Amino acid sequence: MSENVEATSKRTVERESLQFKLLLAIAFLWFFTAAIAQRLLGFANQRGTQAESCFASARRSAYSVVPYAFMRI
Repeated sequence: MSENVEATSKRTVERESLQFKLLLAIAFLWFFTAAIAQRLLGFANQRGTQAESCFASARRSAYSVVPYAFMRI
């Protein structure tokens, strides 16, 4: 019985890990597109510094937003 519970628990952890990575990739692409659009249109980067690359800005934004999707209330 405990082996079944452990296997189910392991599958749940693996599934949530895959979901986190997929959501992180989607969020990163979204924020990367937005950072490039801001840079091309000349909007000032309000949160980061001008020296920050589009890649770094997108990564920071994605890592700051995605964990909230997995919070349990």
